[in-house]
Amino acid sequence: MLVDRYAPEDANALTTPTKKLEAVRAWLERGGALCASGPPGCGKASAIKCVAKEFGYEVSEWKAPTPTLWREHAHARGNENYGIEYASKVDEFAAYVARATKYEPLSFLKPTTRGGNGARGARNGSANGTSTAKGKSRGVVLMVRDIPSSDESGRARVLEAIRTLATARNGPPCAVVLTEEDDGGGGGGSSSRGEILARDVRAVMEQAGATCINFNATTAAAMTKTLLRVREAEGFDIPDSEIDAIVQASHGDLRSALGALEFWCMGKTKPDAAKKPAKKAPKRKRGEPKEAPSEAAVARANMSSRDQGLGLFHALGKFLYNKRETTEVMEIKGFETMDESLRRPPARYDPEEVLSRSGIGAETAVGFLFENFPDFIDSRCIDWVAAGTRYLSDAAILARGGVSTYGFRRGREDVGDEGDGAIDPNVLGEYAAGSVATRGVLFSSKRSSAGFLPMRGPSAMKNDRAAASNREEVRAVVAAAHDGDFSVGGTTTAAAIETLPALRLISSASSAGAALVPFLPARWRSAAEDDAAFRRRVAALPLPAAAPLPAALASGVALAIDRGAKGAHAPPLTLDDIDDLEDDIESDSDP
Repeated sequence: MLVDRYAPEDANALTTPTKKLEAVRAWLERGGALCASGPPGCGKASAIKCVAKEFGYEVSEWKAPTPTLWREHAHARGNENYGIEYASKVDEFAAYVARATKYEPLSFLKPTTRGGNGARGARNGSANGTSTAKGKSRGVVLMVRDIPSSDESGRARVLEAIRTLATARNGPPCAVVLTEEDDGGGGGGSSSRGEILARDVRAVMEQAGATCINFNATTAAAMTKTLLRVREAEGFDIPDSEIDAIVQASHGDLRSALGALEFWCMGKTKPDAAKKPAKKAPKRKRGEPKEAPSEAAVARANMSSRDQGLGLFHALGKFLYNKRETTEVMEIKGFETMDESLRRPPARYDPEEVLSRSGIGAETAVGFLFENFPDFIDSRCIDWVAAGTRYLSDAAILARGGVSTYGFRRGREDVGDEGDGAIDPNVLGEYAAGSVATRGVLFSSKRSSAGFLPMRGPSAMKNDRAAASNREEVRAVVAAAHDGDFSVGGTTTAAAIETLPALRLISSASSAGAALVPFLPARWRSAAEDDAAFRRRVAALPLPAAAPLPAALASGVALAIDRGAKGAHAPPLTLDDIDDLEDDIESDSDP
């Protein structure tokens, strides 16, 4: 395949920026662990391999072994003569890490240079006679690209193995290569299904002190240069405009672009490169516009390229920038009979298709559009903002009946109910909310936004996340006050907004009040805190406050929580109730 035949042999053949290569060289010079992350096809593994070759290292990549089928294992258990042992990929990965970090490498296996130290000596070795012996590897670099997925317990084991690999000081240098793809911005997580997310692995390695390098997608210019070089070497008869179509459809994935080029030229007769070279397009004059690829070329490129979804901000930009076709509106059939206030040029993108490709849930789309939509409207067009806000408000009401909060958009196959043709009203509301929000924003903005404008996440999402965390904390307090019974009480809202403020007032009134209320929720989360700050603050809390025992709670706490969180319609604590509790405190404190 072209991907294998034209794999880069040295740093000069890489499309990786020089700064990233220098960062990889600096890591390899120091040693330790590396976390290389970035989009697919941006040259992460190739950069590590080429730099390791400069230093005289041999790259040893862990490849997941073929697991023993469960049927074979069950058959082996029934017959002792066939001793087939079952080992999952998680078991194999844990064993690999244990072997890799058990012993310190021998001194003669470490790369050395006689005339220079570090990256400079390694790069200049071939010219100055200071490189390692030709054909002999002086060390090994471990590389992990295929991280196994499993259930929750297996996921925890894999992350612990990666932590062990990153903290090992005796083993060889190791590089964990992570492919990060945008999940559409949904708050619902694949992590709940036990999948190893790139951000989880990166967080573990950062905590372990590993070097983290983030690679960017391959630029269009670098991809075009590589594809043109491959075209000349292979003698493919393909014009430059179609090369541009492949580059556009690959979205920075060089591996996908090479595969698309091979698929594109498959079955075509390649001219003899020595006698009949491929046709070259005439060079463009300075200032002359580049020839745009035809619609057929774009369609073929999309068909032969890897199916890629849209990132969150990429999809939002299609709505907020509101780019429209340049077709004369008067050429549209029936346009002259339309009311002038309703006339708009045709939108360049289909909103429903953009939502489907990005996987954004309706509430996520509404939240982000509501937060950023006013910034993309001229300050003098307040009526446009008012119209867009009305559409977003309607969409928010429709989305509240959906299937998730700030989650992924459900697939089209989920609209029907078991194939009987019945439509789930929740899913229908999800799609209706997304259409109302996106089409309302496009309709309310009559002109495209010019220039680049930054986007930010919705503050409402942070508030909802903090409220969900605080509700769990209230449930823990109620359960601790009733010996672990989570079924006591009705809603956590009543306890949070009615009972807990009264308890805080009582506990701060006097020392006797603090004794009556020995525990209040210590892990109360603020909307301004991010996940990392919240975890650091909770980790610094004393153990009794962070994990209270039921026996440590006074009977007055259970009584107060009972009165405030008994049920959805239970009467909350009144001022008279608080006065009675204060009188009890004063009477108990009198000698």
